[in-house]
Amino acid sequence: MSRGAVRADLAILIDFNEKVARLERTRFAKRYKTDLPEVLMTFEDLKITHLGNGKLNFFGKLKSRVPEFDEDEIDAFVLTYRMLSQNNDRLSLANVSDLYCRDWMPEEASARFREAREHLNEYLDSAATMEFGPNKFAIRELVDIVIYGGLAHSNAQKSEIFKAWSANEAIVGLMWVEFQAAMRKALYVFSFLRQLNEAVISADI
Repeated sequence: MSRGAVRADLAILIDFNEKVARLERTRFAKRYKTDLPEVLMTFEDLKITHLGNGKLNFFGKLKSRVPEFDEDEIDAFVLTYRMLSQNNDRLSLANVSDLYCRDWMPEEASARFREAREHLNEYLDSAATMEFGPNKFAIRELVDIVIYGGLAHSNAQKSEIFKAWSANEAIVGLMWVEFQAAMRKALYVFSFLRQLNEAVISADI
């Protein structure tokens, strides 16, 4: 591979790192750098029925919410996140993955990249904590519904699902906290890859 082609690949890594640094500067990233997203559950009009033998039945209106929720904060984060996660973007994780398969890439760096990407994919493909009856879905599906059905409004079917979830006071907070946790995980992996890219860029290849 020519030196010019290698420099072109390195330029993509540099641009990728700039986008990750932008993510790291967002209010969302700073808020959840050490803190974990949390959700508060409350009952309204709670009624308790004693069934005997120490058993109780609880009846009431369940609500869930995220404390100090800031959708603008999330919007700013997702604007850049989408560039790194959409396969058709020049700086997407999928395209950067191709660079780590090049002949010029150090073998150890390629291995570390594969491990990080597999770690993120395994997390996104794992089951979300939200369930609706017998139906389970992956965290990746929830993320897509929130982004492309809610924040971007680019998919009509996902938009209908997002509206239904948002209108349900019992699950809307659960939806957002699961989404925030997924964004926090993605940022953790992207930050690791930024450091890996920096090591590759500074190496004498």
